[in-house]
Amino acid sequence: MVALDVQKALEEKVKRLAKEMFGWEMDKPVLISNRMKRTLGQYVWEINQNTKRPELVRFQFAAKLFSGGYREEDIELVIKHELIHWYTDITEGRPCHHNKIWKANCRRFEVPDSPIINLKTKEGKSDYKWMYQCTNPKCATIYNRYRRIPKNYVCGKCGGVLREYPLSPIPGPI
Repeated sequence: MVALDVQKALEEKVKRLAKEMFGWEMDKPVLISNRMKRTLGQYVWEINQNTKRPELVRFQFAAKLFSGGYREEDIELVIKHELIHWYTDITEGRPCHHNKIWKANCRRFEVPDSPIINLKTKEGKSDYKWMYQCTNPKCATIYNRYRRIPKNYVCGKCGGVLREYPLSPIPGPI
């Protein structure tokens, strides 16, 4: 019963935000998925064979967003991120993913345009199990990962060596 209440509240929030942001009515399903482990939200679309334009099928959001202790403003950012995908694809008449047009729309609606938003739970924990940091002191870029990467990987910005830091409580062998 609680899951159904969360689902209804989520659907109402998505409809309200779509109306506030774009003035559009949204009548497609909004689902909560237990299978989504690495992504927090998804805008599912298909190409209409008559118009050759993308159409909304449904929105899906990860169950961990609602049971994992994420802050309300972070949940709203994820919803807005997916709504902007929908808005951009409909207005452009083609899938735009994270291109310049999509990023411009993100700035217009004051949503971060980064595809990777490092959200943390209310307790400050992150889902990532591994962190890698470039050993080049001029770069020192940090990469967060769900899985370990091979030893021969290097920094994508400067080519420096990456140092591994396990973030999970029970790390594998290093």
